[in-house]
Amino acid sequence: MSSDRKSKSTVPVHRTIRCYLDASEDILRKVWEEMTQKNTPLILQLLKNVSEQPEFEANKEKGEITKKEIVELRKALTKNPEFEEQSGRLRSSAESFVKEVYSSWLTLYQKRKRQKEGKEYFLKNILKSDVELIDESNCDLETIRSKAQEVLSQPEEFIKQLTINDEDVKPTKSARKRVNKNINNKSTDAEQRKDSSSTNNVDKNKLEALTNVLYEIHKQTQDILTRCAVAYLIKNHNKISNLEEDIHKLKKRRNEKIVQIKRLENQIQDNRLPSGRDITGERYSEAFDNLMNQVPKNNQEWEDWIANLSKKISQLPYPIDYLYGDLTWYKNDAGNIFVYFNGWSEYHFKICCNKRQRHFFERFLEDHKAFKGSEKGEEKLSGSLITLRSAQLLWQQGEGKGEPWKVHNLALHCTYDARLWTAEGTEEVRNEKTDKAQKRVSKAEENEKLDNIQQTQLNKDKSSLSRLNNSFNRPGKVIYQGQSNIIVGISFHPIELATVAIVDINTKKVLACNTVKQLLGNAFHLLSRRRRQQVHLSKERKKAQKKDSPCNIGESKLGEYIDKLLANRIVEIAKSYQAGCIILPRLKDMKEIRTSAIQAKAETKIPGDVNAQKLYVKEYNRHIHNWSYNRLQESINSKAAELKISIEFGIQPHYGTLEEQARDLAFYAYQCRINTFGR
Repeated sequence: MSSDRKSKSTVPVHRTIRCYLDASEDILRKVWEEMTQKNTPLILQLLKNVSEQPEFEANKEKGEITKKEIVELRKALTKNPEFEEQSGRLRSSAESFVKEVYSSWLTLYQKRKRQKEGKEYFLKNILKSDVELIDESNCDLETIRSKAQEVLSQPEEFIKQLTINDEDVKPTKSARKRVNKNINNKSTDAEQRKDSSSTNNVDKNKLEALTNVLYEIHKQTQDILTRCAVAYLIKNHNKISNLEEDIHKLKKRRNEKIVQIKRLENQIQDNRLPSGRDITGERYSEAFDNLMNQVPKNNQEWEDWIANLSKKISQLPYPIDYLYGDLTWYKNDAGNIFVYFNGWSEYHFKICCNKRQRHFFERFLEDHKAFKGSEKGEEKLSGSLITLRSAQLLWQQGEGKGEPWKVHNLALHCTYDARLWTAEGTEEVRNEKTDKAQKRVSKAEENEKLDNIQQTQLNKDKSSLSRLNNSFNRPGKVIYQGQSNIIVGISFHPIELATVAIVDINTKKVLACNTVKQLLGNAFHLLSRRRRQQVHLSKERKKAQKKDSPCNIGESKLGEYIDKLLANRIVEIAKSYQAGCIILPRLKDMKEIRTSAIQAKAETKIPGDVNAQKLYVKEYNRHIHNWSYNRLQESINSKAAELKISIEFGIQPHYGTLEEQARDLAFYAYQCRINTFGR
């Protein structure tokens, strides 16, 4: 088990506030036409052109695409008459959107590729029977175990020996860090691993680090006996077993890995390129026509037609992204707040929001006036301290018939840094920005030969330092002070969703424990409503698929609302007990591991019958509630960051009740601190 400690005190807290924009019918029509006839087609063409470039295959292998490549493609496109009249802000927004889409796609592609390669390496080189290891090493099992004990006692010495014997083979940077930390008290005695649940968790943390080092040794060493001994250790979870190997269990592990590899291969092959929204319905009509009048050349073409036919049709254009400096705010005589955007200065929009939201836009207006006013004076303010960081202009789905700009609603999503809401938070951000700018200035001044670009950047940094000396007038707020000995542990469960335990590390007592029913209180009925809603939507999708009709059934915001209620309540409890941190379960690969294990179980239980296996997996999953735990974690992170309560992650234990799992997660975090900082 491992822990990822994340303190939110130094991470920007970005939150989003939403409102509708009101304007004349003529302005709304022009904005709609601009976004549907120019901006969205430009994005769609860019998405298509990126994948058609000769260097795209090289980008797939690198796992990244540069903004420069997309800019060059956009420049070539905007020479066409249909795109040339767009403003610079719309063009840069399209470039950023396409860059973000392909960066996410390439990251997912690389992740699956690395997972597949890692599992194939484990299956081919590690997961061998004892008989196979004996044949490969030409030694008996006792010799392999003796060598394994030698490796287990001093793995860092083997890494050093490898670098001495072969100068061309060097451990990776991550491996060197793990070795330099490393791995004290690597006892293999089973009794020592059963002393307590907290000791168990720390042992797992060490075992994971040890496994990483053993993999480095296995990949680098040329000695066959050492390779076999390391494979023996990794296969047996870094322990030396005196028991006879269970061939059936080994076969089951192999089957699970084969299933995982097949699933990843299918995911990599089915990872279709980004095609964008079909706002005109052209792709849907083309796919329908092909299915009715043509015979597909192969299975891939058939799947593409079905995908286009089943894809949700969106009539809304893509949003436009703006930076804080692209918006101009003002207030009319009636006290209404208005805004207009760079590139569309002739289009003025009235802010429509409720009373609870108005103070946000009042702040944006105040910051805009202060910043623009400082430009005329000597004490200029820094734009990096403006509360509003970015904004997004978009259309939201409406109901009814008529012209689309009358049916749909024009909205503005404003993202702001919550730290800049108070004087204390603003000072924190100012210090961070000052330190970074000062480091860049010091580094540049050490270089006597600066080119024009470097000199320009140096001048900008000096100007930023001068502006950062001045600050906006902000209200003060009492800073929350948590106690380091009070920890909140949270366990997740498919049915119970979340259970919270507040633990005092000094007394080793659970101060309080709350189930999801206690956390939600009067809103608990919403959870049952959400589950019924998911079942209903699933049935509706199946009906639509049987009729070969488009699946335009989306998800409601109820799940997101429940997550926010839970996050608010969890942070309130943490605040009432003056907790120093919150421990969340780490979710990495949890879903994939569970799915592969269920599939392997189905193949073992019903060998040879694929349909029966699918039915078994379907029935098994039907009883497991599906929830977006990543979204729930993000809600808790965001809410905790407002009070600067740190967030830590650990692997949730699989034993005991949910209360015990949450409690042990808290104890484990404390043990990790001791091992990381106290020794």
